[in-house]
Amino acid sequence: MQINQPFQQWQLKFEGDWPTSVTFLDDHRLAAGNRAGQICVWSLPEAGEPAPGAKSEPPNVSPIRLLDGHTNGITHLRATADGKTLISSSLDHSIRVWDVDAMPSGKRSIVLDGATREREARNKPAKEREAFLQAPGIELDVVEAAQVLDGHEGWVNGLDLSADGKRLISGDDRCLTIVRDLAAGAEVSRWRGYDRVWVRSAAISPDGKLAFTCEFAGRRSDFDVPAAQARLWNADDGSLKLDLLKVWTPEIKEEDRGDTYGYLQKWSKLIKRGLVCAAFSADGQLLAVGQGGETDTGQVHLVDVATGKIARTVSGHRYGVCDVKFSADGRFVLSAGRDTTVRICEVSSGKEVAQLGKERGGQFKDWLHALAISPDQSRVAAADIAGSVHVWRLAGD
Repeated sequence: MQINQPFQQWQLKFEGDWPTSVTFLDDHRLAAGNRAGQICVWSLPEAGEPAPGAKSEPPNVSPIRLLDGHTNGITHLRATADGKTLISSSLDHSIRVWDVDAMPSGKRSIVLDGATREREARNKPAKEREAFLQAPGIELDVVEAAQVLDGHEGWVNGLDLSADGKRLISGDDRCLTIVRDLAAGAEVSRWRGYDRVWVRSAAISPDGKLAFTCEFAGRRSDFDVPAAQARLWNADDGSLKLDLLKVWTPEIKEEDRGDTYGYLQKWSKLIKRGLVCAAFSADGQLLAVGQGGETDTGQVHLVDVATGKIARTVSGHRYGVCDVKFSADGRFVLSAGRDTTVRICEVSSGKEVAQLGKERGGQFKDWLHALAISPDQSRVAAADIAGSVHVWRLAGD
């Protein structure tokens, strides 16, 4: 990954409900999902790309396809390396597999600039407002899912795909984790975590052999908080490999690791309101986990997978981290957060080398909910709950 005077190249309108997820299909196509269950696919023009230094707002490009089927919010999107298959997880308890190049089943008009229309309508004469607001949207080809993967009993909060594209991991708010063979759609293993908590994040190693989950639930009172969990698992059979919180808190006795206030004071400093995002490095030696939720400052722990020890803590997002990714060469870790920025840090030193975007207000204003890196490592995209997908080019010259 080369970083030299990065600049924002595109600002894709995706208004109406929070954009919650984004992934690149290839170097010029990306998909994003929102809280309404919509998934759109964009093709970024290869000719006439915006250049750095432009003073106007980055241009918008309309999507080309609508992937239709989910009935509740999209939580994650993952794509296979060839860009032909997209996998989505949702609050509707399902995972769907899409052939993004499949023959469309029809067309549909959708409005992606509703918030912009509302603002602009205020300056129009009263007799023109209704017609302006009700004007047709853009017409998109509609594609239906090639496969629906059932088995979850609640919101699917965690999803990841191994780098070889063979295994898929998912976790839900009933603390059920499932590892699947993607090609066959068959379960490889499943396990339940700690009682009364949610799987907040799930990640799988590049070779599909090792899995990570974080389990966390909100407090019922200051003295009644289910103990959080952060663990590495054997993805083949669901057996426990390493309890990371035990590694991180060696001073805590085993009998004190239950739902106790004393233990809460220890683990809450390490994971804050849950490790809501996780990613393995391309060589599988490091795991990045981000402190999320409504917290003061969320950071990213870089964990040595072999020992479970925290090798380094990097970055820092006011109010919490939302997503994390490694660059393909393993030199950088990228994080997106509730402070509406993407921060890029060196893995070796922990030094922040670039910031994409700028802070725009408080935690209840906007977040950058998810991020993605293009296969050629030249672009970064982020889903902004204010109603946009931002795309930056990392090298401006």
